[in-house]
Amino acid sequence: MKNFVLTLFVSLFLSLQITAQVQVSLPELNYSSPIGTVIEIPVSCGDLTGLNVIAYQFIFTFNSEVLIPEAPYYSTSGTLSGANGWTVMVNEAVQNQLSVGAFGASSFSGGGTLVKLIFKVNTGCGNTPLELTNFYFNAGNPAVILNNGSFSNQNCSGQTLIIPAGWSGISAYVEPSDPNMVNMFAPIQSKLAMVNNFTNSYSPIFGVNPMQPWSSNSGYFIKLTEPAQMQILGDETQTKVVNLVTGWNLVPILSNCVYFCEEIMYGLNFEIVQEVAGMNVYWPSKNVQTLYFFESGKAYLIKMNSTGSITFPSCK
Repeated sequence: MKNFVLTLFVSLFLSLQITAQVQVSLPELNYSSPIGTVIEIPVSCGDLTGLNVIAYQFIFTFNSEVLIPEAPYYSTSGTLSGANGWTVMVNEAVQNQLSVGAFGASSFSGGGTLVKLIFKVNTGCGNTPLELTNFYFNAGNPAVILNNGSFSNQNCSGQTLIIPAGWSGISAYVEPSDPNMVNMFAPIQSKLAMVNNFTNSYSPIFGVNPMQPWSSNSGYFIKLTEPAQMQILGDETQTKVVNLVTGWNLVPILSNCVYFCEEIMYGLNFEIVQEVAGMNVYWPSKNVQTLYFFESGKAYLIKMNSTGSITFPSCK
């Protein structure tokens, strides 16, 4: 009888050990922060007391258009890993994921934050799921119940540019809150081959850094390796006038409107208006018109016979 009771107790104990489940969770994060803000994302767990947890590992996935890992990629301050002196290792080599592993000599007691992952906000207006996969305590015991989370940044003031692959022309009707072109183009840097106007160039591929900040009073040539959307954060420019010199001008559209070419160019002594990297033109002296509209977010080449200026009226 005594052996039977002992056997039953051991069986029940092992059964409890094998079937123990611990919740592991990611938060739902809602921000309204500038691009470049550094955040910490906690990975939290339930009570681990008595479960002899001496190691964990997982893969954390995210959208790198919204968040990018920021070295050293993790923090153990105020976490179970830090309190127990555990070693944490992070591998960021695979795009859109972090591989995390940790171990220590002393087992965890209680619950709380396992580790904090460090990221930099890569867009002013966007969201991404935050997901855990391949999560294991020890070699799989105790088992885990995963609760995934999300991140949203809703600092959405400004202008969104939709840019095709190849060469095109861009401009902005907002004054960027951060006109440093390296920071402005960081969210699409992996796709950016070149952006330049007549006086300033930036090319991360060729190691060319801009000598000047972004100017909303200029249009820009841009070349992307694939299509992208780019948000420029800031307030609408109060200056709606572009001064034109004799010869070629790279002209921005300083309004969130669409204008008839004839309306904007009326009274100006010009030769031709053409798309940047496009075939459409407005060429009155040759009776040729395949370009009819000026569109917000784009830039246009205008050849002037003499100086002049364009004023962009309020939207009708």
